[in-house]
Amino acid sequence: MKKTIIKAIAILSFLTIFTAGCAQTPTDKVVQAEKNKIYEQGQTVDVSGLDINMKDAKLLDGDGKKDAVVQFNMKVRNGSADAKVFTSLDVTVKNEDGKELPIYAAENIGSNLKADQTISGPGFYQVKGKGPFQVTYTDPDTKKSATWKVKLED
Repeated sequence: MKKTIIKAIAILSFLTIFTAGCAQTPTDKVVQAEKNKIYEQGQTVDVSGLDINMKDAKLLDGDGKKDAVVQFNMKVRNGSADAKVFTSLDVTVKNEDGKELPIYAAENIGSNLKADQTISGPGFYQVKGKGPFQVTYTDPDTKKSATWKVKLED
């Protein structure tokens, strides 16, 4: 009886540790922004205390149209002790030819974040050319930045 209980506890402990280890994905890890590095879509990067994740992008209003819009979905957490502002106005998007996409007037993400506060939301940009896109956030105060390579959802 004691051996059965010990085996059951050992198996449960193993499964608990195994599933806890599997629950974390590479996107859960926050990395410090490095100059001239391009991050993968879904990777969370710390830029001057803001943990930013460029989650995905989707095309709105049709492929190749003059008035097409692309929506970039972002998740931002203030990892610092001070309040910080995040707005999509500090995000630039370039197409595969290196041309900057103009921001599209819509309900773009932006907020004054308290310490440890998280927001999620979109940034909208007018499509000019094709992706993948390089999406860059630049902190307006420190001028530190991070760039992600983001592809459109199929």
